[in-house]
Amino acid sequence: MFSVISIAASLVLARVALANPVARAACNPALAGVGISIASGDLEVGYTGGVAGASIISQALTTAGAEYLAEAATTVNGGFVLKDINQAGNAAGLFVTWVNGAIELETLVTPEDGKQGWGFVCSTCNDPSTVAEGGVIASSCNVVNGWTGQCLQIGSAAGAAVAVANCADLGSGSQYFSVYKS
Repeated sequence: MFSVISIAASLVLARVALANPVARAACNPALAGVGISIASGDLEVGYTGGVAGASIISQALTTAGAEYLAEAATTVNGGFVLKDINQAGNAAGLFVTWVNGAIELETLVTPEDGKQGWGFVCSTCNDPSTVAEGGVIASSCNVVNGWTGQCLQIGSAAGAAVAVANCADLGSGSQYFSVYKS
Protein backbone atom coordinates (compact mmCIF):
# COMPACT_ATOMS: atom_id res chain seq x y z
CA MET A 1 0.00 0.00 0.00
CA PHE A 2 1.34 3.42 -0.97
CA SER A 3 1.88 5.93 1.78
CA VAL A 4 1.21 9.63 1.40
CA ILE A 5 4.97 10.22 1.51
CA SER A 6 5.75 7.73 -1.28
CA ILE A 7 3.00 9.18 -3.49
CA ALA A 8 4.25 12.73 -2.87
CA ALA A 9 7.84 11.63 -3.60
CA SER A 10 6.72 9.98 -6.85
CA LEU A 11 4.94 13.16 -7.93
CA VAL A 12 8.01 15.26 -7.18
CA LEU A 13 10.26 12.91 -9.15
CA ALA A 14 7.84 12.91 -12.09
CA ARG A 15 7.74 16.70 -12.07
CA VAL A 16 11.56 16.91 -11.99
CA ALA A 17 11.84 14.48 -14.91
CA LEU A 18 9.44 16.59 -16.96
CA ALA A 19 10.99 19.92 -15.95
CA ASN A 20 14.51 18.77 -16.62
CA PRO A 21 14.97 17.33 -20.10
CA VAL A 22 18.01 15.15 -19.32
CA ALA A 23 16.90 14.04 -15.84
CA ARG A 24 16.00 10.56 -17.11
CA ALA A 25 19.66 9.67 -17.76
CA ALA A 26 21.35 12.28 -15.65
CA CYS A 27 24.64 12.90 -13.94
CA ASN A 28 25.99 15.97 -12.21
CA PRO A 29 29.63 16.73 -13.10
CA ALA A 30 32.19 17.37 -10.35
CA LEU A 31 33.22 20.89 -11.37
CA ALA A 32 34.23 22.52 -8.07
CA GLY A 33 37.58 24.28 -8.47
CA VAL A 34 37.80 23.55 -12.20
CA GLY A 35 38.30 26.17 -14.94
CA ILE A 36 35.64 25.55 -17.57
CA SER A 37 34.23 26.65 -20.90
CA ILE A 38 30.50 26.05 -21.51
CA ALA A 39 29.68 25.50 -25.19
CA SER A 40 26.72 24.71 -27.41
CA GLY A 41 27.66 23.84 -30.97
CA ASP A 42 30.29 26.30 -32.19
CA LEU A 43 29.39 28.97 -29.59
CA GLU A 44 30.35 29.31 -25.95
CA VAL A 45 29.05 31.28 -22.98
CA GLY A 46 31.27 34.36 -22.58
CA TYR A 47 31.00 37.94 -21.39
CA THR A 48 31.46 41.42 -22.80
CA GLY A 49 34.02 42.50 -20.18
CA GLY A 50 35.37 41.76 -16.72
CA VAL A 51 33.32 44.37 -14.87
CA ALA A 52 30.10 44.28 -12.83
CA GLY A 53 27.11 44.57 -15.15
CA ALA A 54 28.89 43.05 -18.17
CA SER A 55 26.47 41.02 -20.30
CA ILE A 56 26.81 37.27 -20.69
CA ILE A 57 26.91 36.64 -24.43
CA SER A 58 27.51 33.96 -27.04
CA GLN A 59 30.98 33.98 -28.54
CA ALA A 60 33.04 31.81 -30.87
CA LEU A 61 34.10 28.54 -29.26
CA THR A 62 37.67 28.34 -28.01
CA THR A 63 38.50 25.69 -25.44
CA ALA A 64 42.07 26.95 -25.03
CA GLY A 65 41.23 29.25 -22.11
CA ALA A 66 38.60 28.96 -19.39
CA GLU A 67 35.99 31.67 -18.96
CA TYR A 68 34.75 30.48 -15.58
CA LEU A 69 35.94 28.91 -12.37
CA ALA A 70 33.20 26.67 -10.94
CA GLU A 71 32.81 26.94 -7.17
CA ALA A 72 30.46 24.78 -5.12
CA ALA A 73 27.33 26.70 -4.13
CA THR A 74 26.01 26.31 -0.62
CA THR A 75 22.41 27.31 -1.38
CA VAL A 76 21.84 25.42 -4.62
CA ASN A 77 21.86 21.66 -4.10
CA GLY A 78 24.43 20.14 -6.41
CA GLY A 79 25.01 23.47 -8.07
CA PHE A 80 27.80 25.93 -8.63
CA VAL A 81 28.51 29.61 -8.83
CA LEU A 82 30.46 30.53 -11.95
CA LYS A 83 33.23 33.03 -11.24
CA ASP A 84 34.93 35.08 -13.94
CA ILE A 85 38.23 33.17 -14.23
CA ASN A 86 40.15 36.44 -14.57
CA GLN A 87 38.93 37.45 -11.09
CA ALA A 88 39.88 34.16 -9.41
CA GLY A 89 42.34 35.77 -6.96
CA ASN A 90 39.93 38.55 -6.04
CA ALA A 91 37.98 37.68 -2.88
CA ALA A 92 34.82 39.45 -4.04
CA GLY A 93 34.99 38.34 -7.67
CA LEU A 94 32.40 38.57 -10.41
CA PHE A 95 29.84 35.81 -10.89
CA VAL A 96 27.35 34.84 -13.61
CA THR A 97 24.04 36.15 -12.24
CA TRP A 98 20.39 36.16 -13.29
CA VAL A 99 19.19 39.78 -13.01
CA ASN A 100 15.56 40.46 -13.91
CA GLY A 101 15.60 38.41 -17.08
CA ALA A 102 19.18 39.17 -18.14
CA ILE A 103 22.36 37.23 -17.41
CA GLU A 104 25.38 39.33 -16.41
CA LEU A 105 28.47 39.42 -14.22
CA GLU A 106 27.76 40.72 -10.73
CA THR A 107 29.75 40.97 -7.51
CA LEU A 108 28.86 38.36 -4.91
CA VAL A 109 27.47 40.54 -2.12
CA THR A 110 25.61 37.95 -0.04
CA PRO A 111 26.01 34.19 -0.02
CA GLU A 112 24.62 32.68 -3.21
CA ASP A 113 20.95 33.51 -3.22
CA GLY A 114 19.99 31.29 -6.14
CA LYS A 115 20.38 34.07 -8.69
CA GLN A 116 24.06 33.09 -8.91
CA GLY A 117 23.54 29.33 -8.55
CA TRP A 118 23.68 27.06 -11.59
CA GLY A 119 22.95 23.34 -11.60
CA PHE A 120 24.46 21.13 -14.30
CA VAL A 121 22.40 18.10 -15.32
CA CYS A 122 24.13 16.10 -18.04
CA SER A 123 23.74 12.84 -19.90
CA THR A 124 27.46 11.98 -19.59
CA CYS A 125 30.03 13.06 -17.00
CA ASN A 126 33.76 12.41 -16.75
CA ASP A 127 36.04 12.86 -13.75
CA PRO A 128 37.80 16.22 -14.36
CA SER A 129 41.06 14.81 -12.95
CA THR A 130 41.17 12.33 -15.85
CA VAL A 131 40.28 14.85 -18.57
CA ALA A 132 43.07 16.65 -20.43
CA GLU A 133 42.93 20.41 -20.88
CA GLY A 134 40.52 21.17 -23.74
CA GLY A 135 38.71 17.86 -23.16
CA VAL A 136 35.03 17.32 -22.40
CA ILE A 137 34.09 16.98 -18.73
CA ALA A 138 30.36 16.61 -19.42
CA SER A 139 28.06 16.59 -22.43
CA SER A 140 24.41 17.06 -23.32
CA CYS A 141 24.02 19.28 -20.25
CA ASN A 142 21.23 21.56 -19.20
CA VAL A 143 22.49 24.43 -17.06
CA VAL A 144 19.63 25.30 -14.73
CA ASN A 145 19.33 28.57 -12.83
CA GLY A 146 18.73 28.04 -9.12
CA TRP A 147 16.41 31.05 -8.86
CA THR A 148 14.12 30.58 -11.86
CA GLY A 149 14.46 26.82 -12.48
CA GLN A 150 14.87 27.67 -16.16
CA CYS A 151 17.58 26.49 -18.53
CA LEU A 152 20.46 28.57 -19.82
CA GLN A 153 20.07 29.17 -23.56
CA ILE A 154 22.88 30.20 -25.92
CA GLY A 155 22.23 33.03 -28.37
CA SER A 156 21.84 32.37 -32.08
CA ALA A 157 25.14 34.01 -33.11
CA ALA A 158 28.33 35.44 -31.65
CA GLY A 159 27.48 38.58 -29.68
CA ALA A 160 23.88 37.55 -29.00
CA ALA A 161 22.70 37.54 -25.39
CA VAL A 162 22.67 34.33 -23.38
CA ALA A 163 19.31 33.99 -21.61
CA VAL A 164 17.27 31.64 -19.46
CA ALA A 165 14.09 30.10 -20.84
CA ASN A 166 11.71 27.29 -19.97
CA CYS A 167 13.55 24.02 -20.45
CA ALA A 168 12.73 22.35 -23.76
CA ASP A 169 12.65 18.58 -24.12
CA LEU A 170 14.51 18.46 -27.43
CA GLY A 171 17.70 16.54 -26.59
CA SER A 172 19.83 19.00 -28.53
CA GLY A 173 19.93 22.63 -29.52
CA SER A 174 20.46 25.95 -27.81
CA GLN A 175 19.82 24.65 -24.27
CA TYR A 176 22.26 21.75 -24.42
CA PHE A 177 25.91 22.29 -23.59
CA SER A 178 29.24 20.54 -23.37
CA VAL A 179 31.53 21.52 -20.52
CA TYR A 180 35.23 21.70 -21.43
CA LYS A 181 38.15 21.65 -19.02
CA SER A 182 40.20 24.67 -19.93
